[in-house]
Amino acid sequence: MPHFYFHLFNDMDVVDAEGVELPNAAAALNHAREEARTMICVAVHQGHLNLNHRIEIEDEAGNRTPMTFRDAFTITD
Repeated sequence: MPHFYFHLFNDMDVVDAEGVELPNAAAALNHAREEARTMICVAVHQGHLNLNHRIEIEDEAGNRTPMTFRDAFTITD
């Protein structure tokens, strides 16, 4: 099973040294969305939110795919 790393770039930069085994890149993107949504809830509860914060998904080959917090949900009026 492929191994993916989820590096966080928000108020602090956190490099994921452990990673997670997931079936494919789509599952990795879904995992990153869920993690971002959890962090967004905490940030909103604390009274702030930066939609430019991001998680970079790194595959075993070292390729990185960025996902901003903005990409983790839909805003509607």
